[in-house]
Amino acid sequence: MMKRLLRGALLVTLAALSLHDLVGMAQGVMTPPGRFIASAQWNRMLDADKPALGIVAGQSARIVPPFVVRRRVAGPNNASVHTKDGDGADVTEVYYILDGGGTYTTGGSMPDPKNRTAGITGGVSNDIKPGDIIVIPPGTAHWFSRINGHVTYLEARFPGNVSAPSSR
Repeated sequence: MMKRLLRGALLVTLAALSLHDLVGMAQGVMTPPGRFIASAQWNRMLDADKPALGIVAGQSARIVPPFVVRRRVAGPNNASVHTKDGDGADVTEVYYILDGGGTYTTGGSMPDPKNRTAGITGGVSNDIKPGDIIVIPPGTAHWFSRINGHVTYLEARFPGNVSAPSSR
């Protein structure tokens, strides 16, 4: 009986020491640093990209998946609707306005899907400024209907409709 008790105590002690060593090793693993990009550096990067990107007149972007930092300037702008069947992008877009401003329209419909610069009819328009957040569910028409000089924003895309009420 005493041998079983001592053997059990020894096994428990060895297991505890092993677990302690595993935790210590996991905490001691060196991980690579995150990425810091200062505001002035973002602006230089966006300024350098203006001529190279032809997505929309006056737009530049820097992509750091799954985020994009975009700058758009006044002028022609494209309306968009993202759907699984349309452009294959069944995503919710979230914009955080960093700099500049204008008017952003969501909802309504695109009168001419082949001419995205025709914009949106109907919908809801909001004046936007730094610090504002825009959430665009999949299938929602959206565009910058007016830009006051420029607007710079951080865009993130999430699969599906993350703004839909939860069924929990």
